[in-house]
Amino acid sequence: MNFAAWLQYLKRCRVIGVVRAGEPHLVYQMGATLAQAGVGLIEITWDCPEAENIIPRLQGAYPDCQVGTGTILNLAALRAALAVGVDFVFTPHTERALIAKSISAGVPLVPGALTPTEIVQAYQWGAPAVKVFPVASVGGVDYLRQLRAPLGHIPLIPTGGVTRANAGEMLAAGAVAVGLSRDLFPEPWYSQRDWPGLGEELARWLRELGLTRDAGGDAP
Repeated sequence: MNFAAWLQYLKRCRVIGVVRAGEPHLVYQMGATLAQAGVGLIEITWDCPEAENIIPRLQGAYPDCQVGTGTILNLAALRAALAVGVDFVFTPHTERALIAKSISAGVPLVPGALTPTEIVQAYQWGAPAVKVFPVASVGGVDYLRQLRAPLGHIPLIPTGGVTRANAGEMLAAGAVAVGLSRDLFPEPWYSQRDWPGLGEELARWLRELGLTRDAGGDAP
């Protein structure tokens, strides 16, 4: 895949929906709800049961979305994820061998980093963007603004404490995109398994941010 094209798609979508759950049918339904609501980038964490089966199913059902994985911790897990055809990979940490493997495979990998030194190193090693994680633990949007001053050339994706309430502020502060997980599945819809209602709520939120499926465009 052309990493530049993927980065442009990321800049249009601007929201990565992260799914982590303990039951395979729930993982799939959560991913499907995100896709139907208009989220163009869906991350099924690799520690979800049957992630290797659910990711291809979602890709087949929603070809206008990109479905990738996260919580990849080592080369063995990365190889397994690449083998099932993930569209992208997120990691909670920075490891040069993982970045190099993703580059050779032609699959974008966004490593997690927190300090300026870690962020710059990850970018120099070839990451197309860097996940600032966990951003809420070090000041949230204020920390992001401070990073953007000297590191404005590096696409940053804050995660870890990003919510529907503060996502817009993160984007306005210069984030290329934001990653959200549990806050994308609010109550009472989630506990009631009201997927249509939950999808409508998410679609409304995306419209408030000025993000729609048309704005996101087709997956590269």
